[in-house]
Amino acid sequence: MSVSSRALVDFVLLGPTNDRRQLQDSPVLGDVWIAYAAKPAAPMDLLITPYKERPAGPVASLIAKRIRRLNLHREKGQEAHVAYLQGLVAARLFFREVLRVIVPMTQWWRDRKVQDGLRAYTQTNLLSPRIQAIIEWAQASDDDTQTELAETFGDFTALDRYVALAGIILWAGMQDGKAPTSGRDIGSLMAEIKGPDVVAELQKLFEEILQDQDEFPEEFSEEAQVWQVSLNRKAMPALERSVPAVKGDAARTLFNVRCDKIRWAVMDSGIDGGHDLFKDDQGECRIVKAFDFSNIRKIVSLDNLYTETPEFRQRLGELRAGREKDLSKGKARKILKELADDADNDRPIHWELVENFIKIDPETPPRSGHGTHVAGIIGANSRVAKRARNAEGAAQVGTSSDFKYVDGMCPDIKFYDFRVLGKSMEDTEFAIIAALQYIRYLNERQTYISVHGANLSLSIPHDVRNFACGRTPICNECERLVESGVVVVAAAGNLGYQRYETKEGTYEGYTAFSITDPGNADGVITVGATHRFRPHTYGVSFFSSRGPTGDGRLKPDLVAPGERIESCLPGMGWGELDGTSMAAPHVSGAAAMLMARYTELIGEPRRIKRILCESATDLGRERSFQGHGMLDVLRAFQKI
Repeated sequence: MSVSSRALVDFVLLGPTNDRRQLQDSPVLGDVWIAYAAKPAAPMDLLITPYKERPAGPVASLIAKRIRRLNLHREKGQEAHVAYLQGLVAARLFFREVLRVIVPMTQWWRDRKVQDGLRAYTQTNLLSPRIQAIIEWAQASDDDTQTELAETFGDFTALDRYVALAGIILWAGMQDGKAPTSGRDIGSLMAEIKGPDVVAELQKLFEEILQDQDEFPEEFSEEAQVWQVSLNRKAMPALERSVPAVKGDAARTLFNVRCDKIRWAVMDSGIDGGHDLFKDDQGECRIVKAFDFSNIRKIVSLDNLYTETPEFRQRLGELRAGREKDLSKGKARKILKELADDADNDRPIHWELVENFIKIDPETPPRSGHGTHVAGIIGANSRVAKRARNAEGAAQVGTSSDFKYVDGMCPDIKFYDFRVLGKSMEDTEFAIIAALQYIRYLNERQTYISVHGANLSLSIPHDVRNFACGRTPICNECERLVESGVVVVAAAGNLGYQRYETKEGTYEGYTAFSITDPGNADGVITVGATHRFRPHTYGVSFFSSRGPTGDGRLKPDLVAPGERIESCLPGMGWGELDGTSMAAPHVSGAAAMLMARYTELIGEPRRIKRILCESATDLGRERSFQGHGMLDVLRAFQKI
């Protein structure tokens, strides 16, 4: 009988299913254990939170120094790329590096009880029976035997569980390249595992850490450097009749709303700035600036301290690609070195230097059509587009003779294009957090707000075992942005209907508590999806994530049209997409309209959220499905 790597991690960390408890004693969170259990020999991209008031720059510098000294073999694409943002460090690390470098920097490691326990493992044979019990459970031939063996775990302490699991993953990682075990997870390797082998690997690791402490005592100060370690998670992208459905056109006409003074950030895969739907009356592109954050890790990497290495020269070439005229090798090398030095000297990120590598032409083709579609819902301008096409004498795009462009919520709004999603429609949490911090920087360097709102039509599933709901790194960053006066709108996610695998087979059903990040953040306006023009009839879309949040707060806040929504696509295209990604920009447009009409609402994101929620139309569905109800822009205007 074989076990999956996740089942094994859950069993060791949390105990048997009939006696399961949550353990958060270790600074290494559950998603990290599961990732390494699935690929024990591979490095994982991690987010490392500094301890209390410790600044991220010096912590990143110390980690980079110690990782470089270990000098573990890395294939191309496995570079550590230790980098930092405000309050956060990112690094791609092997499991041995996590145990030898990161864990000894934590407060958990410095706890006297932990130190005494670890010393007891090295001086006695205490750990061997613990590991042997796990091996016997994993190798059991049937469920009844497993259940019986699980009773022996009753006297395992939290430290027993963490150390035993660390030993098993460490041993499994050492098997890479040893056919036929190469590339297998710890679940499939349990048939070959032997207790003494695991203990020997742990003993060797403990000796290495003690040796580090003796040789480099200045790196092991009494004050902890690291609080916790989590995965650098991946983000997924979560109009003809949809705008009238929320009464956006009626409110715009009745209240004579002009949004040309409002600027909205679209954090997505990129906007096609060459599309006629994003032109103003003078034919100029309404995208104020565009930034590509897909290479932010390489830009702020502490590896850039070493400018003479082949890896740096290759990275320099990649970052200069398309910028050769404006960015010489010498200037680029100097900037990257200065950014890395800033970390070592506890200086904040110098965003003006970073801009040299992230600023792009707004008409640069996007990686996918998702961001263009989202931006079109917010601010497509059909009048300008039709005029441009008639002037060119071009045939209308579409497959039917009655095809026509239509307006988005705010046809004259200005955009900031933040490209945080890659070609595969997924990218890291680190890049999104960097973009959120950059928006704060843009606003803080002026006496007025430059970016009034941000739309995040993206989705990161929340694992309740790792963070309190709404307190993940990306949620915390969104809260900071809201506190700075920026409206943040996020998709609820598309996990409302799921397929489940059980011992009895597969079944499908609706999923509660399925709101994704950053929609779990309290200050964010979280948007679910409904039918594009018959919301009262069809209610909330089957795929739309349901609330409440894991800690019992009402989410989503609102619902808006999200099924078969028509909007623009790259290359002068026009088409339909589905999802809460399409619902969120309707609310972004509504918030922008409120600020355009009532300028005293600028810088008051929580008040705007309250107005939109209190004026929503009740669809007669469960609050955990619909939140406060369907977005109603006209009623929101009348409420003020």
